[in-house]
Amino acid sequence: MMNAKCTSERATKWMHWIARVLGTLASVFWVTALTLSAIFEKGPITLEGVMLAGLVATNAVGVFIAWRRENIGGMVTVIGAVALCVFAFVTAGHNKGFAMLVSGGLFLIPGILFLASWRRTRK
Repeated sequence: MMNAKCTSERATKWMHWIARVLGTLASVFWVTALTLSAIFEKGPITLEGVMLAGLVATNAVGVFIAWRRENIGGMVTVIGAVALCVFAFVTAGHNKGFAMLVSGGLFLIPGILFLASWRRTRK
């Protein structure tokens, strides 16, 4: 019985750390991409760009919160990821599925893992 509990706790810790690493990598990727785009692109600031920056910031903050509070951060990340998927679907010209996967999907997976890890630690 003790071995099964130890294995379950180990799996929960792995789930927790995988969510942290994936969420942090996605946040760093998107924040870096948007920052470089803002610095080097010439042209006016568009509403689409501002909305994208806001959604990415929401997801990055959700991941940051989830480092301490998995339930709250996971919920913020999942809701932000779904909103980012919808935004990508509406604004993408071609390959809407790929756009949704690259934008919101990168945050949706860690968000779900944060919530699953939190759920398993409660039991």
